[in-house]
Amino acid sequence: MIINKKIHNVEISNLERVNKLLLKKDLDANILIIDQNLKSNKYIKKLINKFGPRCLLIKGQEKIKSLDNYCTYIERILKIGVQRKSKLISIGGGTIGDFAGFLASSLLRGIDHYMIPSSLLAMVDSSIGGKTGLNSKYGKNLVGSFYLPEKVIICPELLNTLPNRELSCGFAEIIKYSLIKPNNFKKRLLKYDFRKNSDLISIIKYSIKTKIDYVDDFKEKSSHRSSRAILNFGHSIGHAIENSNLYKSNIKHGEAIALGMLIELKISEYLGHYNKPIDQTINLLKKFNLPTSYENYLSNNKIKKLMQKMKYDKKVSDNYINIICIDNKGGFIKKLSFEKLEKILTKII
Repeated sequence: MIINKKIHNVEISNLERVNKLLLKKDLDANILIIDQNLKSNKYIKKLINKFGPRCLLIKGQEKIKSLDNYCTYIERILKIGVQRKSKLISIGGGTIGDFAGFLASSLLRGIDHYMIPSSLLAMVDSSIGGKTGLNSKYGKNLVGSFYLPEKVIICPELLNTLPNRELSCGFAEIIKYSLIKPNNFKKRLLKYDFRKNSDLISIIKYSIKTKIDYVDDFKEKSSHRSSRAILNFGHSIGHAIENSNLYKSNIKHGEAIALGMLIELKISEYLGHYNKPIDQTINLLKKFNLPTSYENYLSNNKIKKLMQKMKYDKKVSDNYINIICIDNKGGFIKKLSFEKLEKILTKII
């Protein structure tokens, strides 16, 4: 199945077919970056063996998205040899895709990037829309570019390699779509049957189409409800939680976003925009084994630290930050001063 809209080229396929396509040509020109957690997969093994030194194995995690790592791998790839016809093919989760995408965008001023996401979060979110990025000690994805992959190939069987915790992280972004664009999707998630593979593939397709509806606005400058900025729901606070925790594994990206969504939903409620029971969203997060308690990150003595992290957010302008709030129509942009936001946070904890 091909999901195409304008310049976003997304295909749902299977790993055997993809494997055959990658082994057909340009083995001496293309570069392969693979999450080393996938190296035991029989199809991945074939790619590793065939590409040899042109295959780089990297452990997917937020810590790889650093400027030091970027310099190391740029030099490695240049030493191996790269040409304008070369393609950088990445197979892995969101951190691999973000990192590989930024490498591709800057190698020879840009070579084609083919992305094969292996995590649910990457399939439904980070692989769609062309964002690439590195982290700074001051915040997440503060160095990066908009660089659309030539193609995104979704192979749902790769989800079989994931631990349950990683699957849950992907559902955080899926739940986000049900809140920013309300329809019957939330009911579908509440009725979701973990035993039916067809349910998951259907949800992946819907999530991809939903994100594509938002991502034509590359710079996030518009303020309307279809703006790409609406996809940041849960992320301003979620990224601050991740960064204040130094990207340690005790809280993963999807888990931080789940907490960020819950907090931003309570901000929406406090400001009088959201008047539905928040318990339904809490139950949805719990169903997919996502955290609902944020006291370790938003206690009275930690609010100032969190606020300090948020001041480096990409959505900051002067002393204001754009928070995505939710009302009965879905997501919209709310401009808040840091002073007001801090006061609200002390009220809702």
